[in-house]
Amino acid sequence: MIKIITVGPHVPFCFLCRLFQISGPGSVTVVPSLFRRVRPSLPTLEKRRTRNTNAVVHVRVKSCSDSVGSESVMASLSDQLKAAKLRKSKEPVKRPKAAGFISGREMTLFPDMIPKVIPKKGLSILHEHTFPTDYCPMSVQEAELIVAVYERMYKNLDPPSIASINWRDRLSSEEGELVLKLESRLQNVMDRFLKSESDYVTVNTSSGSVKHAPVVQEHIKKLYQQFLSEEAEAVRNTENTKITCLTKAAFLAKRVRSAGEVVDRMMQSESIYNDMLEALDDDVKEMFHENLVVRAFVDIDVDMELRGFVFDGSLVALSQYHYLTYSPRLVEKQDELQARILSFYQNILKPKLQWNNFGKFERAFIIDFAVGSKDDKLWVTRIKPFMATVDAALFSWDRERHLLEGEEGFQFRINTRPKPGAKTMLPHSLKAILSV
Repeated sequence: MIKIITVGPHVPFCFLCRLFQISGPGSVTVVPSLFRRVRPSLPTLEKRRTRNTNAVVHVRVKSCSDSVGSESVMASLSDQLKAAKLRKSKEPVKRPKAAGFISGREMTLFPDMIPKVIPKKGLSILHEHTFPTDYCPMSVQEAELIVAVYERMYKNLDPPSIASINWRDRLSSEEGELVLKLESRLQNVMDRFLKSESDYVTVNTSSGSVKHAPVVQEHIKKLYQQFLSEEAEAVRNTENTKITCLTKAAFLAKRVRSAGEVVDRMMQSESIYNDMLEALDDDVKEMFHENLVVRAFVDIDVDMELRGFVFDGSLVALSQYHYLTYSPRLVEKQDELQARILSFYQNILKPKLQWNNFGKFERAFIIDFAVGSKDDKLWVTRIKPFMATVDAALFSWDRERHLLEGEEGFQFRINTRPKPGAKTMLPHSLKAILSV
């Protein structure tokens, strides 16, 4: 059987076409994944919306079978992809700034740059300037258990139904033993950061976050209601105040103290389920290397998080990270933050990022900054590839790539007033919380 691993729905259609065309007849193209939601096989491609045009792609690919020769299958697949047409969508694109097509140069470097620029290596070089981090390795058997539990108990259920089912009650004795070993190993790593009762950690997998699990959403709702009740009555019902409170709640809901809580979240998370499916696919299973990434929780001011764009080795642009909110404090401190971050990057971070360690794509990446709540310290929170599939915040990959490549000097964007219609841009699960 020919298997095709494809990236998730945010990859542009032209990217898929080019990838299939670079392989000749009789070969199979395996597309490396940058996204969480990945299908290990692709019997059908249906209605993919491109993120930077008002178009919907309709493609249908027949399932591959062992009895069909690889040459005829690849030829048929190529013909169908080439014949695909774009049909104008009736729905307007609400956030055209979010992404654009991947460039030819990015296409060439795609397989090489992903494992080299992404967080573990970049943040390990900058370990003094990012949250203390440690890793708890996962086994193939543990990943298989996550997949089995989700498929057996939660697949195709809505969040309330998922939250009502206790997965621990339905494990076999062997599965229970596996869970206990994972939790024990993870708790040992977490305890290195839990020195007092006031300490917390955050835990994600190498591939993604567990924040979308129903139990996390419920926690966000409670924190949101608490923060909103503390706001002045005059502003409590404004959209900007509600979204600001929601942002704070989502940030604090990531905190955990016990391995059991982490595993509960993982077992109920559709995104973690898809991450493990991808990691266990036959084509990549022999390279299985998943970790639970444990980071000391550092309280930061969420309205003071910023996304930076590095091109040709220079920090050329900054944007407010939570771009749906308006922060008067951020407006007041804009010039001060710009000077601090530029100096921080140029004099401290850049010398440590020894460019030759990052391979071909070393001089262009995205780096996120935050300001500590207690000590006003600048932190590096994330490093991501310089690609149009990463959110450009208040910039547009489609219309303003030249700015993100430094062609018009340094740029810094923030919201200087409340953003009209911000609520419509929230994910459905978070919009539902605002309606409570």
